[in-house]
Amino acid sequence: AKELSALWSQPVVVENRAGANGAIGLQAVASAPPDGYTLALGTAGPMAMSPALQQVSFDPVKDFTPIINLIDSPHALAISSKIPAKTVLEFSNLAKLTSNKWSYSSPGIGNSGHLAMELLKLQTSMPLQHIAYKGAAPALADLMAGHVDAYFTSSAALVPHLNSSNIRILAVTSNQRLSIMPQVPTMAENGMQGFDFAVWSGLLGPHGMPSDLVQKINADANRILANPEFVEQLKKNAMNVWGGTPQSFANTIANDLQKWKKIIKDGNIKAE
Repeated sequence: AKELSALWSQPVVVENRAGANGAIGLQAVASAPPDGYTLALGTAGPMAMSPALQQVSFDPVKDFTPIINLIDSPHALAISSKIPAKTVLEFSNLAKLTSNKWSYSSPGIGNSGHLAMELLKLQTSMPLQHIAYKGAAPALADLMAGHVDAYFTSSAALVPHLNSSNIRILAVTSNQRLSIMPQVPTMAENGMQGFDFAVWSGLLGPHGMPSDLVQKINADANRILANPEFVEQLKKNAMNVWGGTPQSFANTIANDLQKWKKIIKDGNIKAE
């Protein structure tokens, strides 16, 4: 927002519309005039994961104009330090050996952390019980307190807890280790080569935005993403740069939606 404000010589105001895993904010943009003055930061959770799992108040393909895919926020798997596992496979094997079903927390049904763990369960056959919280703070707090056994969330959220004695961070979902937490191996390094989990975030407008306006915003955003200082700030917040064309972002949304529909069907994942 700061960089776009400078390019456009007018304020770009960020308005947080919390609720329903981001669906409330997205619905507000879907209903806005397509004049470029109201945009959304659409993420994989509410745009592809939640709609694949349950009914939402908008159509992620038909109700928006994709502008640019900005970044990917790699997630990380953390477990309670009371569990004597140092790798994802060790954790999986221990979970399958215990007589009592272990649990994992998430900020809500359809959240990216919820579906990341369900994807891991599908690939490892771990019998973990999902406990949905009303937000990320209590979900992490109960992991720290040992009330739940595992938690999948954004890597950035776990950076302050890298040296915690209460939790152990086993892996990140990025293709390479993150510079901000280089001691944490990737899922592939943990033996999970097929774990495909990208949590993208990009700019969207309401359906029907003029193409010249879309191209203008796309070009300006790509220009910002090419700034080394800006990229370094993203890396410090455990983010990877994407960028690209409006069409490539539209393809990402459509493909991700179909991917999660298949995963949810194959894993018999329910909205509970």
